Amino acid sequence: MEAPTPGMQNPLRQARLYGYLIEREGALFHPGGNHPLCGASMARRMIAAGLLVKAGDRYELTSKAQERIASSAMSSG
Repeated sequence: MEAPTPGMQNPLRQARLYGYLIEREGALFHPGGNHPLCGASMARRMIAAGLLVKAGDRYELTSKAQERIASSAMSSG
């Protein structure tokens, strides 16, 4: 799995916080969100990197991505 780029960090944090992201209008949003977190091309890059999986209109973190985000949060805080 490749390391998340700076543009991936906020969508991944939001996916961790809310449990999933929603695809709407060609972008990803957190549940109930009005502002896009990233576009569809970034979502495809995160899927290719093994950070997200698509389940219907939801995007969820992979278990490896959850571990990586949790360990980076522990080391930075």
